[in-house]
Amino acid sequence: MSAELDKKRAKGRGNRNTIEGQYLGSMPVYDATTTPTDPEAYWSEWSNIANWFNYKFSPKDFKTYAVRYAKEYLKLSKDDLKDLKKVKDGRFLPVSKLTAIHFTGFNYRDAERLMIEIYLKELIEQGKLIVDEVVEDEDKPKVVSIQSRMFSKMMETIYNEFDDTIIEGWFARDFSAKFDAFTSIKRHDVKGASIKMFANKVSSIHSELNDAYAKDCEDSMEAYSNWTRPHLKKAIKQLDEILADVEAAQLANKAVRKPRASKPKASDKQVAKLNYLKEDNDSKLASISPIQIPGAKVLYIYNVKQKRLTEFVTDNDAGFIVQGSSLKNFDDKLSRVCALRKPSDILPQILKKTQKQIDNVFNGLTTKVSVPAGRINKDCIILRVIN
Repeated sequence: MSAELDKKRAKGRGNRNTIEGQYLGSMPVYDATTTPTDPEAYWSEWSNIANWFNYKFSPKDFKTYAVRYAKEYLKLSKDDLKDLKKVKDGRFLPVSKLTAIHFTGFNYRDAERLMIEIYLKELIEQGKLIVDEVVEDEDKPKVVSIQSRMFSKMMETIYNEFDDTIIEGWFARDFSAKFDAFTSIKRHDVKGASIKMFANKVSSIHSELNDAYAKDCEDSMEAYSNWTRPHLKKAIKQLDEILADVEAAQLANKAVRKPRASKPKASDKQVAKLNYLKEDNDSKLASISPIQIPGAKVLYIYNVKQKRLTEFVTDNDAGFIVQGSSLKNFDDKLSRVCALRKPSDILPQILKKTQKQIDNVFNGLTTKVSVPAGRINKDCIILRVIN
């Protein structure tokens, strides 16, 4: 379908004597000679056409125009068009009237053409994230990825407000508008990756403007060739303020975010690599199952080679944690280790008595008491735990 055909249809519709036709008239028709060249007249005329389309058409109609523009003017591939069609109607809002007005014959400049192309290609990338609907089950809804839902919320909330405030102002060469991105983000409860998506879109425009201002990129210079340097400078300043707001919102969200509580490993997994002595015939001792250590409050270890008794104590609510061959969460001030001159007399008491009685046993020892290192090795018997 061509623009000429649309013009013929527009003329045909203009002959219909309807109430809407009496007040709004038929679809406007333009060409290179009738499109205003003066910037003020150009956008004034464009706004009038936009009002006509806004009254006549729905978001679904605008999407049809956008897909048709991508197919006929941009000559995009079938795969790209397929991905573009997956996107919701409302997401075409920023280019809805732009693409529709193209089919009136209105002679767009390079800046508007580039804007449409960039945005449609962004929508195509978004469409690639949407999983196709299963054909066999017609009642089953489309499965939309989390990233797509986040992008959708961002586009329909903060980006839509940004577009209405800043981008629409640029069309009228008004660079005085202020957009409070921080307040908008908070009002719509946009978080995490959605804020980053918005920042990326604004940063992309910011980069183009900087390239055009610095004359570093021919494409950017051509796209904004009808802007003066003061226009570029003012637009860059607007986006600087918005990006600062976005960064502040990201920091604020990070400050109030609750840290994720680490879930302790199961006891058997904690002690899977624990190196210990299962039994010792000389001292007639055998280790209890190390699975009892995680979560316990008191632990007694005996090193048969060094003849050293260790008492580990913790006041941590989670109890002991085992990592490899190391014991974690024990209290340096409450735990102790000392050599035994007569282990055969002391160890049976450790196995049988209460903790208070064991404390008296330790107090009666004459060997030096020191702070344990928290390591369990192949010479260590796990004597006992107390919960």
